[in-house]
Amino acid sequence: MKIAVMMRAMDHPGSLGLFTEGLVRSLLRLNTDHSYVLVYKERKHFGRFSQFKNVKEVLIRSSYKVIWDQILVPLTAWRERADMILNPKFSVPLVTHCPVAMGLQEPAWWAIPEYHTKMNVLYMRAMLPLYCRKASHVFPWSKFVLEENRKYLRLPLDNATLTPFAPASGFTQLRDARSLSEFRRRKGLPEKFILTVTRVLNMGNKSGAFTGTKNLETTVRAFCRIREQIPHQLVVVGRRAKEYLEHVGWKDFDGIQFAVFSYAEMPEVYQSSDLCVLPSFYEGCPTTLIEAMASGCITVASNINAFAEVSAGAALLADPHDPTDFAGKMLQGITDARLRNELRKKSLRRAEVFNWERTARLTIQALENVVKGKENKAAKTSRHQGTHGCGRSLAVDGNGPRAQLQGSPEGL
Repeated sequence: MKIAVMMRAMDHPGSLGLFTEGLVRSLLRLNTDHSYVLVYKERKHFGRFSQFKNVKEVLIRSSYKVIWDQILVPLTAWRERADMILNPKFSVPLVTHCPVAMGLQEPAWWAIPEYHTKMNVLYMRAMLPLYCRKASHVFPWSKFVLEENRKYLRLPLDNATLTPFAPASGFTQLRDARSLSEFRRRKGLPEKFILTVTRVLNMGNKSGAFTGTKNLETTVRAFCRIREQIPHQLVVVGRRAKEYLEHVGWKDFDGIQFAVFSYAEMPEVYQSSDLCVLPSFYEGCPTTLIEAMASGCITVASNINAFAEVSAGAALLADPHDPTDFAGKMLQGITDARLRNELRKKSLRRAEVFNWERTARLTIQALENVVKGKENKAAKTSRHQGTHGCGRSLAVDGNGPRAQLQGSPEGL
């Protein structure tokens, strides 16, 4: 089977780009019986997977995303004789010679439209249902993502397989206390600190706009309620986080430190902290929670959306609208040694189920079923024509058999 993969999601600076790279790398390693055509829009990622023998990388430049998605990609897939087109992101070409499949993330254009431009909201509300109807299979990151899309799009989405985000390998390597102490010294981090990883820049709106969906204010208010009772400082990791707090009128920064780290440094940041706080209002699949758990970091997270699904009892959950609730859970997570030890063990154990090999296996199995379904349908059509002497061919719509929901985190 030859699979054409739309690699435009690699250009995304956040979890979507990380997901695309992790998934594709694992697919290439997993099964050399299949071949892959990786189609890039930007040169900066071209050649990243050239060491694999079962891959061909193609660069197609275009100034317009719609032309790239809807014309250039399906044309390339046709020329390369691909059996399947896969996009890790939430869009697919609407006219193709072969079946298509796509990733599925939270439908923020319905749930939180205020954080997106009106044009973007109108476009996605019009097009996402079309993409979902065209896709032979969809890959939501969590059960919550699937149910949210079913609710807002009013589609059954029975052709779905859960393929969650997984942390990079570095997030599973626990370091000794001496090396972590040296890391803190080198990076200017406090000896004892509470960590929060946030994003205040709105990637779904105009450049430079702020977003409050990560709910940094609750973290800060909760910390201020307990800072006199603990020897910890609060370290806020995220670009322009202090500027955002000043923008919303916050003035009390006593005991609060702001920092920016590379993705490669984040495992040591998590392991150097005593607690991680994630009070987001809306998350489809909280990747920071998965990375924190893989690092053995005690976490206090929102009690809404996908946090309970992903943590499965490995994190303390609190009301993101209630700083007092968060403060109480944070204090409990810092001072209760027995609870800390229990949560650390649960976090490491829970994180083991989020791995790229499993996500890749679920993906390839679903794609194989789609292609086999198309072949079976074509064979039945051919036999029907032969039996009845029909001289005309019947069109195949590229949609394979509907698959039952697989990969549910509850069953991991």
